Amino acid sequence: MVATILLVAIVIILATTASGYFYDSADGYIEPQDARVFGDTSVVLGPEHRSWNGWNSAGGETRGDIDRITVAYSHGPVFEGDDIGSVLVRWRGDDGSGGHLRFVNPNRFDAETEQQYHDAEVGAFCTGDFGAGEKLVVRMVHNRWQTAGETGRDDVGVRYVESSWNDIDTGDGPFFRTDGRYPVAYEGDRPMEPGDTVEIRFYGPEDELLIAETEATATVADGSPTEVDGDDVDCE
Repeated sequence: MVATILLVAIVIILATTASGYFYDSADGYIEPQDARVFGDTSVVLGPEHRSWNGWNSAGGETRGDIDRITVAYSHGPVFEGDDIGSVLVRWRGDDGSGGHLRFVNPNRFDAETEQQYHDAEVGAFCTGDFGAGEKLVVRMVHNRWQTAGETGRDDVGVRYVESSWNDIDTGDGPFFRTDGRYPVAYEGDRPMEPGDTVEIRFYGPEDELLIAETEATATVADGSPTEVDGDDVDCE
């Protein structure tokens, strides 16, 4: 009986000790980092539009063609852009329809990477860091009001499209950005709509380890959309 009790106690101690660590294939067991805590997260549909005049070539637009997500970071270690494999935005409505869009770390491609829909290259790219007390802004471009250009809705369907205005910004500079059209990976039934539940997830280098996540409900912007100059979302 005494031996059994001692064995159980040893197992509990070992389990408790192991649970305080993460396993890293290269370095063995490592101590976990502090928890990452987010503050307010907002998802606003159409508060901005591209300075390219083809954004509303279909006419009759009701809001801008840039959906914007703002994530306030309250506490935790610095998010280093080079260590984040991708940022995934996923949304779903009450009817089950939805989709997802992934910003892949620009370090995974190079300046000569071909764009999917345009006869051009991605161009220069850059990453950055953001820490506690800062806000991350994610911009996602769709073609709801666009019939002109290579990604008009009649040609590729209503969707999020590759664009120079696709961007993740820290307020002090870029987190994920390209000088050319950012080749975001989109799949789904439709772009985001009001009332959708939206999740924002940060993944490690291989897109397997979930580092942090937050969520919000999508709302529609008030008033007329603000124009965003393309020069404001360059790496330089």
